[in-house]
Amino acid sequence: MAKSLSFDSGVVEYDVNGAATIRFNPTDATFIERFYRTLTELDERQDEFRKKVDAIGEDKEGMFAYAKERDRDMREKLDDMFGEGVSDALFGATNCYALASGLPVWMNFMFAVADEIEAAFADEGEKADPRMRAYGEKYDKLMKKYQRG
Repeated sequence: MAKSLSFDSGVVEYDVNGAATIRFNPTDATFIERFYRTLTELDERQDEFRKKVDAIGEDKEGMFAYAKERDRDMREKLDDMFGEGVSDALFGATNCYALASGLPVWMNFMFAVADEIEAAFADEGEKADPRMRAYGEKYDKLMKKYQRG
């Protein structure tokens, strides 16, 4: 029978607005790189969206159709990042480009994740120093104990 081994992987589960659950390690360099690459891409899409809406002008039907198309695209990108169905759970029937607190709702979500990444690094940095010193002291004792000569 196999023994079980458990360790802290740093993966944290987040309840987002009581609507969705996402999981990630906020200090994982691979996740963070992907997150910021996605954030940059989404920001570029936001700029394109604004320009296109301005160009559409008074054509309300054209604007609504374009807004739906871009909303689907935005949700797809967010689901690629955080898991299938997350964007539907988070935004429901609201278009991702709708504004709240002066920003598109998709951006509010991404900034909340970015804030969590920053906070996690600060928290882990505070934890790391004493632990690393303790492990360093243990290592030094072992090296002295088992050194030859």
